[in-house]
Amino acid sequence: MNSDNKLPLRPNVCMLVVNREGKLFLGERAGEPGVWQFPQGGIEEKDSLEENVLRELNEELGAAKDKFKIIRKFEATHDYNFRNPPAYAKDKWRGQTQTFWLVEFLGDDKDLDLNAHEQEFMGFKWCTPSEVRRFTEPVRLPGYEAPLVEFEKCYK
Repeated sequence: MNSDNKLPLRPNVCMLVVNREGKLFLGERAGEPGVWQFPQGGIEEKDSLEENVLRELNEELGAAKDKFKIIRKFEATHDYNFRNPPAYAKDKWRGQTQTFWLVEFLGDDKDLDLNAHEQEFMGFKWCTPSEVRRFTEPVRLPGYEAPLVEFEKCYK
């Protein structure tokens, strides 16, 4: 057994952000053209999961926290091991365990500023669930399927 397999999974929140038109936010990772994903991030244990969701959205999308309304936590979860562990994870985590959240975006595109903090995304688009399935980085798609199905039940 690889010693990395003994490391824990990092708790993570992943957000399905829906706009007024019922479309989902997909961000194109900074420095990785064509790599599309939902906003996500590791949790800070001192904060509630809901506070982590709003913090991550503020950091990654650059909109004020009051531009987001948490609708619900999905039942879906997803665990995965890092293929190439990022520097922050070396000798600390072997991967991530994700919870998924449905969050309504109350603002307009002009309220988003991808450069407001350390840039995670270099672009974004609003997508239907079928477009999410088409554009999402293939390695992420298996983890997105269950929350997408839950989303579709809410927004049919």
